[in-house]
Amino acid sequence: MNTIKTAKRLNSFSEYIFSKLGKLVKEVELKSKRKVLNFGPGNPDVAPSKLYIDKFCEFINDKDAHLYPGFGPNNDFANALIAWYKKRFNVTLGKSELFPLLGAKDGVSLLPFALLDENDEVLVPDPGYPAFSDPAKMLGAKPIYYDLTQKTDFKISFTQLKTKISDKTKFIWINFPANPTGQVATLKELRKIVEFAKKHNLIIVYDNAYSEITFDNFIAPSILQIKGAKKICVEIGSFSKTFSFAGFRMGWIVGNSEIIQALAKIKSQMNSGLSTPLQKLGAFALTKTDKKWYREMIVNYQKRRDIIAKHLKKLGLKFSKPKGSLYIWAKIPDKANSSEEFCMKLLKEKQILFTPGTAFGENGERFVRISICVNIDNIEKYF
Repeated sequence: MNTIKTAKRLNSFSEYIFSKLGKLVKEVELKSKRKVLNFGPGNPDVAPSKLYIDKFCEFINDKDAHLYPGFGPNNDFANALIAWYKKRFNVTLGKSELFPLLGAKDGVSLLPFALLDENDEVLVPDPGYPAFSDPAKMLGAKPIYYDLTQKTDFKISFTQLKTKISDKTKFIWINFPANPTGQVATLKELRKIVEFAKKHNLIIVYDNAYSEITFDNFIAPSILQIKGAKKICVEIGSFSKTFSFAGFRMGWIVGNSEIIQALAKIKSQMNSGLSTPLQKLGAFALTKTDKKWYREMIVNYQKRRDIIAKHLKKLGLKFSKPKGSLYIWAKIPDKANSSEEFCMKLLKEKQILFTPGTAFGENGERFVRISICVNIDNIEKYF
């Protein structure tokens, strides 16, 4: 009998954390006969505006909707994104400086193929989005982790970051508002990051997926607002969070045209582009934003953030309310042995799921991530 031999690279990374947690949830629900209150995935659950959905139906019914879309942005998408960046950030983009993505994760997972060779190094935040690390490992490149800790308020220490750079370092992942910590960065702080990267000849990939999910009057900037940033930066954006289009898989990348064209070449081999109806939907949403719906969405998330925060204190968790993203990053009680044990005990005993902080890096030990995009109508029955 023949033995199936799979690629050795499968041994370089683990199964995606939310795939594993999803299986655990099903097991607990079967055993407890009770639905788990799942604070794990950051799945935007506010229904999209009816205005957008009605338009999407129109676009799907167009006579050419079924055809291949081509490998780049159509004019509607490009012009809408250019106008949105000018209005939102006062950033001027050219058509060679943008590209549609099949969700932000499309860019996150494929950029390493455009920027890294075997044995190259990439700087990755710890804690940080797991997808920043594993694609690099698949290529034989090496993630080098820089610390985001409570000591530095989960922001970058440039003194420490300098020690992580070698002649093999190609680029750095930066993410604010941050997943998982919810920490934000000001324009002044982004300016320091750009200055540091220029000094050390680093490319910056700025994950700005949560730019439009902010609270308490904080407004997230774009790293492209920094003068000269386009020389070394690209920025990734998401329709998933901004417009609740998560399941449609829509995003964008903007910034340095050389990096974008390198990614476009990779993508031409990996997929056939963002569908025409979805490009038209993205263009419509960016230019005809339902402001009333958007304000209600942010109020909804902030209200849930505050309600969930009150209940978390009953479990002895310590945290600051985030000014951005869809997560609360909380420290577990001193008596708990580990973040994973704390989460598994809570899941089995109370049917409440948090994500262990270790899913986001070694510095996540003794922390948990709690998503605020969760139906909390019955929260009192769990806490």
